[in-house]
Amino acid sequence: MNAPSETHATAIVEDGLVEWLRAELDDPDIVSTDNFLDVGGHSMTFARLNEHVGQRFGLSLDRKTTYSEALGDAARGAQPVT
Repeated sequence: MNAPSETHATAIVEDGLVEWLRAELDDPDIVSTDNFLDVGGHSMTFARLNEHVGQRFGLSLDRKTTYSEALGDAARGAQPVT
């Protein structure tokens, strides 16, 4: 089980990821249970999203997870930028 502060931090990353995609793809209906590719994401969108997540949160998204899982899972699987 995640500690409350870890859960809160993950929720902040998840919210930030979803908010960015809503603006980038001009789709206010995107939610964390959506799949990146299903909402219209592609390789260039991923590159820009990953850059945003890196700059804002110091994290890097896994491409495979982002493409195949829900957005929330991608956020939870993000790793610190090295």
